[in-house]
Amino acid sequence: MKTKKVSDDATNINFEIMDNLRTGVIVLDEFNDYIYLNVSAKDILGSANIIKKIDNISCKEIHLNNYINNVRTNDAPVTLRDLKFRNFDKVEKICDCIISSLKSFKKRFIILELNETERLYNISNEKNLIDQQKATREMVKGLSHEIKNPLGGIMGAAQLLEKTLSDKSQTKFTEIILKESERLLKLINAMSSPLPSEEKRLINIHEITEHVVELFKYDSINNNVSFIKNYDPSIPQLMLNRNQLIQALMNIIRNAVQAVSHNGNVEIKTRPIQKFTIGDKKHDLVVKIDVIDNGIGIPQDKVKEIFYPMVTSKQDGMGLGLTIAQSIIIQNNGIIECQSHQNKTIFTLILPWTTE
Repeated sequence: MKTKKVSDDATNINFEIMDNLRTGVIVLDEFNDYIYLNVSAKDILGSANIIKKIDNISCKEIHLNNYINNVRTNDAPVTLRDLKFRNFDKVEKICDCIISSLKSFKKRFIILELNETERLYNISNEKNLIDQQKATREMVKGLSHEIKNPLGGIMGAAQLLEKTLSDKSQTKFTEIILKESERLLKLINAMSSPLPSEEKRLINIHEITEHVVELFKYDSINNNVSFIKNYDPSIPQLMLNRNQLIQALMNIIRNAVQAVSHNGNVEIKTRPIQKFTIGDKKHDLVVKIDVIDNGIGIPQDKVKEIFYPMVTSKQDGMGLGLTIAQSIIIQNNGIIECQSHQNKTIFTLILPWTTE
């Protein structure tokens, strides 16, 4: 079999075989410059920019220089698990990386093998989100039971006390007790009560997104929000609970609108994805709805907490919107994911395609 000659230093490497590997393979010279990348490596690192700079970009761009130098010095391979980095196209990547050395023609080369693990990493996170949601729901149910009993007693006592007061000016205090108790009761019910059960039916996902976007456009406070629609018309109809999906999408888009302070861009992007795993269940086809805003972003240490109840950075919020949205999507066998950086936050609703 013919080999593809890329460099005089690497003529004994069968590049045609490596170009057909799903593992990204990178060969570095003694200066840590690229002398060869297979097709998978170009896809991982960002092919457009690498082609332009293949002769002069070093591994410092992805922060591996220290590990590479250690392998070169000690001649012992190193494995880095779930290495996170931004490639040359500024796209986040998660890979397992094996760094080893190769001696050829009296020269020592470094070989990097990159296996993308982002999907496996996300599957693990999704399973954790689903487990979190179940645990949170059970915890809130137990807590609400303990709160409702004394709360009912407080409300009943306040009503009896109000009837016995001869000085009606003092009833304002019982009114405060009743009003605040009712507010607390509504909050508990919103957190613990199961969502209304309705029959699912086939729906056009874009009919839902259009409906929700129009609702936000009708509100004059959103006049300076630019709603960008990036739809894929090939998406088939989905068997879903229409009202639940509207509620979930409204909660997510409201979050995006508030993140841009009612003056920015909110993009709604839909795409079908084949062969996708949600939690521990594989699906032949899923539909992704991305809600993308250019707001201030979410701190990285808070991203994993945002679906917990009562977690919010808003002064007037209760922190239930994302919790309820996640619960709704999980009830429809899907999941909501979030990734955030400065000036870009993406909430992704992932829903499996089914007609049953």
